[in-house]
Amino acid sequence: MPPDRVVISDVAAAAGVSPTTVSHALSGRRAVSEETRRRVLKVVGELGYRSSIIAQSLRNQQTNSVAFLVVDISNPYYPTVAQSVHDGLADEGYVSLIGITYGEPATEETMLHNIVRRNVDGLIFQPMSLSPLEIRRIVGSLPLVLITDHEGELHADQVQTNDAQGIAEAVRHLKDRGFTEVGFIGGPDGRSPGTVRLASFRAAAHALGLTVADHWIEHVPFNRDGGREAGLRLLKPADRPRAIVCANDVIAVGLFDAAHDLGLDIPRDVAVVGFDDIEVASMLKPRLTTVRNPARDVGAACVEAVLSRIASGPETPYTVRSLPTVLLPREST
Repeated sequence: MPPDRVVISDVAAAAGVSPTTVSHALSGRRAVSEETRRRVLKVVGELGYRSSIIAQSLRNQQTNSVAFLVVDISNPYYPTVAQSVHDGLADEGYVSLIGITYGEPATEETMLHNIVRRNVDGLIFQPMSLSPLEIRRIVGSLPLVLITDHEGELHADQVQTNDAQGIAEAVRHLKDRGFTEVGFIGGPDGRSPGTVRLASFRAAAHALGLTVADHWIEHVPFNRDGGREAGLRLLKPADRPRAIVCANDVIAVGLFDAAHDLGLDIPRDVAVVGFDDIEVASMLKPRLTTVRNPARDVGAACVEAVLSRIASGPETPYTVRSLPTVLLPREST
């Protein structure tokens, strides 16, 4: 007669922990200490325990893994999203595989092909170059969630933030503070999400009757050096804008560098608004006025969407989850 099957309570009793702790240790949840995790894994090996997650994956040929392709990890916003994705997937017994695309078309395409070959159960992806249709053609029927503001026919479930709302609030705030000559530092021309934020900025400034000279619009990489270089170009001339909206907070940090290098005071000589509300935004002197982009909520919504798609299959209609943004006025304006 075969021995009784080992269950999670047996592992918990032998390891001196609760069944919940065993589950968290096996799923990779961060809240479990390394010592506890090692003790649980040792008992698992000794007892020959096979979790229901592993057994189920063997039966249905699932890998219980989901890939997340992120643009960049040097911008603190994206690691926060990635951590939220990892935690949410781990809670459900999934492993997350994280790749970096740097927003380059060739890299995005190569990474997508690599992900497909790994037979993951789903993919979460924030594209900057490839269109949703191009992505779908590469990944086929793979459960796919895109972090994108794409409009038009849906080719995947989407999670997006209301960037237009946040930018409009920022521009209105500048006008209310008496700034009528405004500029914008965005990302590389044609790259999302900078294109949407620039379009929203132009629309809001036009609606409020603000002055936006063509040479007050800059396209730079989404990094600190790009912000500094654009800032030097915008702030040196005598006809500089009195306020500048940045496509993200990292660019705004570079703009602070440029203002400091030129001996300009923020906000007396130039007001600055960022986007994302990364941790450093509230540490700058003066503290940065910015639009909060809910990174953890984005990650959680992506996990919910991809697991729902894995469970439902390709037949159900695609969904769009839209999350609000909010302006956080601080001392830089």
